[in-house]
Parts: sequence; structure tokens; C-alpha cells
Amino acid sequence: MNETCGEYPYFEHLLAEHRRLNQLIHQTLKALPEWEVGGLEWPPRLIENLTAIRQEMARHFREEAQGGCLEEAVAHCPSLSTEVLHIEAEHGRLLADIDDLILKTKRIQQPTPRDAHALGQELRAVVNALRAHEAQETRVIERGFSRHMNDA
Repeated sequence: MNETCGEYPYFEHLLAEHRRLNQLIHQTLKALPEWEVGGLEWPPRLIENLTAIRQEMARHFREEAQGGCLEEAVAHCPSLSTEVLHIEAEHGRLLADIDDLILKTKRIQQPTPRDAHALGQELRAVVNALRAHEAQETRVIERGFSRHMNDA
């Protein structure tokens, strides 16, 4: 097919959601080297950034649960239903991972560079899982609509 993303609002919406989330993640990861050198000010900033990521994820997941891109993809291609169920089942785990990271950061009494490094590694693991999740969503949308999405 030769449609543009604009002909299917699902594509634009999903891409915009992923861009917003990736922007928050990039902002958080970009500051990690600063946190890894220590100082007392990094835990509140990390908590603030993680909370923003968590809120964006929760909003995105709520929208998916209420129907939208994935549901429409399944309507076009019913064989995707099992894959969509798997995607939706990951939401709770991804949110729990971010919640765990926020809780660990809140528990730090006297932050050290070692704390920052450990939390940075955990954040990168959560980000990798989230990006794999987003890639799976994108594949489902592409297959459901028989069209390739460009994230440009």
C-alpha cells in the first residue's frame, strides 16, 4: 500500500507517543553521567524524571487498554490477537519495574556514585525492555495495516 501515516491516525498517534516517551527517557539517560559523579542533588531529579516516564507509560498503556491502535490492528488482522494479548500483559511488569526504580531511589539516604551507577544500570535495563515493547507494538501495527511505519 502507498498510504502516508496521516491517512491512518493510529500511526501518527503511536509514533507521537513513542517520541514523547523516548524524549523523557533520553533526558533522564543524558543526565546519568552527572549523577554518577556524586552529589546530593541527583536523587530528587532522578525521581522527578522517573515519575514523568512512569506517568507517560501509564497514560500510553491506559489508552491501549481502552482500544485504539492495537485493537484496530487486530480488527484488520485477527491473527495478531495473541501477540496483542502478550503486549498488553507486559504493561503491568513494565510499570512495576519503573515503580521499583522510583522506590529504590527514594530509599537512598546518602547518595553515592555507586548508587547512581547501580540505578543507572537498572534504568538502562528497564529502557531496553520498554524499547523492545515499543518495537513489538510497531510490528503489530505494521502487520495489522499491511504498511511500514517510518519514525522520521
